[in-house]
Amino acid sequence: MLLGLVLPFQLGALPLYQTMRDLGLLGTPWALVLYYAGLQVPFTVFLYTGFLRALPRDFEDAALIDGCTPLKGFRYVVLPMLKPVTVTALVLNTVAVWNDFFTPLLYLSGSSRQTMPVAIAGFVGQYVTDWNLVFAALVISVLPVLAVYFVLQRSIINGFAGGLRG
Repeated sequence: MLLGLVLPFQLGALPLYQTMRDLGLLGTPWALVLYYAGLQVPFTVFLYTGFLRALPRDFEDAALIDGCTPLKGFRYVVLPMLKPVTVTALVLNTVAVWNDFFTPLLYLSGSSRQTMPVAIAGFVGQYVTDWNLVFAALVISVLPVLAVYFVLQRSIINGFAGGLRG
């Protein structure tokens, strides 16, 4: 997990591309799913590890004394307390994946499937740029993010502020 945090993703770009090519996954969304899963897991594990180490063990011990099994103690006591870090990890990973340009350009090039940043970049040419299409695409690409934010606003703010409470 530490190597996943320390090593830059550019270091593995060529071997991962060759592996995806050999597996026949280029041009499919599965290439992106595998890539992002491998890229985001170390960061998410880092977040959860720090949060779990800061949680007092007394809650879980009290549940065990009250007759819970270790699995039930985790499910009913620890898991609900993980909501702030879960929302934080979800938001940060979603922003990282949504804003990525290089990976979809590399793995989905030549296919009809594109992500929003790659599609928007297609409207910009060397000699001609259709600004009407660029700005319309930017507005369309921002709408899902704003909708999700407004629906989950309270959870997102509580997730980021969860570590501030004593």
